[in-house]
Amino acid sequence: MMFQPQRALRRRERRQRSALLRLLQVARPEEVFPLLLQEILGLGFPRAMALEADIDTGNIVPAATLRWPKLEVEKLSSALPRTGQPLTTVLHRAHPAVLPRSEFWARPIYLHPVLYTSPRACREAGHRRKASCLAVRNFRHERPIRLEEQVCSACHARGHAGWVVVELNRNNSEADLHELGELIELSGHLRSRLLKAEQDDHRMREMEVAIARMGTVMQSMADPVVLTDLHHRLIMQNAAAERLFKPQGKMSEGMGRAVELNNLLFSAALSSLVISGGGAYHDLTLVDVTEGEEMLFEAVSAPTYGPDAAQTGTVTVMHDVTDLRRADEELRANYEKLRQTEEIVHLERDRLNLIIENVGDPIIVCDRQARIVVQERLAEELFGPGPESPRSPAQAGNQAQLHDCIARFVASSAERETAPLCLFHPALKLEIEYDARMGKIFDENGQVSYTVTVLRDLTALRRVEQLKMERRMLEVEKFAATGRLAATIAHEVNNPMEAIKNAIYLLAGAIPENARPVYNILQSETERVARIVRQMLGLYRNAEHAKPANLNTIIEDTLLLLNRQLQRARVQIVSDLRPLPQAVVAADQMRQVLSNLVINARDAMPQGGRLLIRTRHVPGHDGLYGWIRILVADTGTGIPQEMIRAIFEPFVTTKGERGTGLGLWIVKGIVNHHTGRLSVRSREGVGSVFRIDLPVVKP
Repeated sequence: MMFQPQRALRRRERRQRSALLRLLQVARPEEVFPLLLQEILGLGFPRAMALEADIDTGNIVPAATLRWPKLEVEKLSSALPRTGQPLTTVLHRAHPAVLPRSEFWARPIYLHPVLYTSPRACREAGHRRKASCLAVRNFRHERPIRLEEQVCSACHARGHAGWVVVELNRNNSEADLHELGELIELSGHLRSRLLKAEQDDHRMREMEVAIARMGTVMQSMADPVVLTDLHHRLIMQNAAAERLFKPQGKMSEGMGRAVELNNLLFSAALSSLVISGGGAYHDLTLVDVTEGEEMLFEAVSAPTYGPDAAQTGTVTVMHDVTDLRRADEELRANYEKLRQTEEIVHLERDRLNLIIENVGDPIIVCDRQARIVVQERLAEELFGPGPESPRSPAQAGNQAQLHDCIARFVASSAERETAPLCLFHPALKLEIEYDARMGKIFDENGQVSYTVTVLRDLTALRRVEQLKMERRMLEVEKFAATGRLAATIAHEVNNPMEAIKNAIYLLAGAIPENARPVYNILQSETERVARIVRQMLGLYRNAEHAKPANLNTIIEDTLLLLNRQLQRARVQIVSDLRPLPQAVVAADQMRQVLSNLVINARDAMPQGGRLLIRTRHVPGHDGLYGWIRILVADTGTGIPQEMIRAIFEPFVTTKGERGTGLGLWIVKGIVNHHTGRLSVRSREGVGSVFRIDLPVVKP
């Protein structure tokens, strides 16, 4: 009884050697699993099967079965992934496991992973120090096994993953399971070697096919291709290169010298390229072996590498650029002539553009179909930037009018024509009357090819008149301010002068006779000063008579007069004018009031802003009397709070040296003269609001 374990051990070893010998006779990897299952049943196990997993999709399919019914195989292979993921656990650990009975199998089963393993690294991993072999990594169990990682980074061999499922008997011992595991491990190593050999053979055939294809491609290339080693010695060349470096057939003495020279020049070019460390592109000059003429090549050189990433040689592709260089020289000469001509054209074009820009009127060039070809910057504001660019409805309407006008001119027999044209200016938001002056440009056949149109703004004269009127109002305002200032000074001087005159009159009886001449001089000079003061008081008087007027009309006229100034200052005008009754006012003085307020609002908005002018009729409580209220509001810088109370005093200004401080003082005086009221509200950084209330009496 003591020798039974030893005899059992010897029997197990004989069975293992016999199974290994039968497995070693297998020549293809797909024959391993069927033979393995036969050996497993020979060990006394009831049935067995092998499963394989697709490393790309993760699908599990039976690879081989023995004594296992088909329905049970499908049931078991589909149940294993769902039952606590035993396949994944066994694969990750790379260690077999025994699963107890379950609803899917009647007896316990032995589950053993079969992986792509080997104790020795592949040849590619040995050449590459940083690369690791998949087979060695799986053999050593360096990390959990995953299907998506079963591709070798060194040789790119695709690994495999599978399981051997064996149904156990009730009397199977640990020794039986150990013997079963060793048999499966041996078959797994054998299958890995067969798969590796099969993949290497397949890659070798692919490489042979690729080499044959590359040779065919190389020979079919019209450009010379040369492969050299590290010492620039010739290894391979195509037919085009043979004509330069090694021609077939008998060679003359001159051809031999040309071949030697070409080889010398080619080796020197490669050597200089390596020494200088230049780029892949370089120029190469060779000799035509048959004609003896100089040939220019553009050579592209690239290094070739072996499996160990070490450089093994250089491949050079040469492109004949002899004719191209000659054509390039001719092209450069022609280009230089063209460049000189272009400079002259550019000078003429710049002169023409300078003339067009300084004309100051919109200029449009149209083709014979009246389509705009070229237009000046001012014309773009009227008709849009181009045919493909979006246009506003106003620009589309302007283009339609221009199209009709040009079409009539093209159809006529006149070479030049002038016609009126009324267009809407989108920026100014008003209609402008233009004087369209048109001319024709004819081609060599006498047909109209283009038309040139210059639009002369007829409102220019009106603008000049407006400027003159503005200048006149400024002068009037200056004179009015001067008169008011003189009247104020004269009024203040007149009061003490009257007191002096009274005092001189009272001193008439108390003056001694010897002082009488001095007293008479004092009395006469005092009368003279009083006359001068009365004359100064008479200088400022309002000659304009008040009469009924519509304040809305006065406001609209004032805004029209100052419209250009406000547009240049990027001030947006918002007018809200309600119907008003007639007011008894001096129209020119009210224009002066509104002009001062609008100009002050413009100066308070240096970066542009919004100007609101609103009018309302405020009825009185008795139904007869009432007020006309005018609001002038801006979004400017505002008035400091410390200046609000003194803002209507003379010489008080927020403009610094640019202002006189008399504008609001004059406005206050005119409003008071009309028995009206003037008030202001302002916040710094927000804006100011001026309110004017003028009395009105219903007839």
